[in-house]
Amino acid sequence: MPAALSGQRRWEQQVQSRLARAVNAVSTSSRLPVVKRSGMLNTDEGASFQTTLVQGVSYAIIAVCDDDCSRLQLTLLSPSGSEIAKERNSESLPTLHFRPDTTTVYGIRVVMEGCRWNPCWYAVAVVPVGKNSP
Repeated sequence: MPAALSGQRRWEQQVQSRLARAVNAVSTSSRLPVVKRSGMLNTDEGASFQTTLVQGVSYAIIAVCDDDCSRLQLTLLSPSGSEIAKERNSESLPTLHFRPDTTTVYGIRVVMEGCRWNPCWYAVAVVPVGKNSP
């Protein structure tokens, strides 16, 4: 296996392990699935995905990044694309909490604001939490 591929796999495993620990730390008794996304970004690059959030269910949206990442930004977007919430104060573990008023598709955007050695790996999980989850 080429050294570059081996190194990439190491960083990917690192963020997946961090994400698993963060998800396990969130108290959840929901039968709803946890939505996860991961990938690589260079400094100032972003990635977005959409997911359906269910009315009345509380969610924790958690992002993690690898050791070379110095700052990761996490944003929740409305169906029209406007910002609902943004976390930019946490350096490598931004977390948002949200309880939608309606069941619809929301956007989640992650931006790699700082990466000491490009590219950096990141992972995001959308976790239904609390007793109000179906």
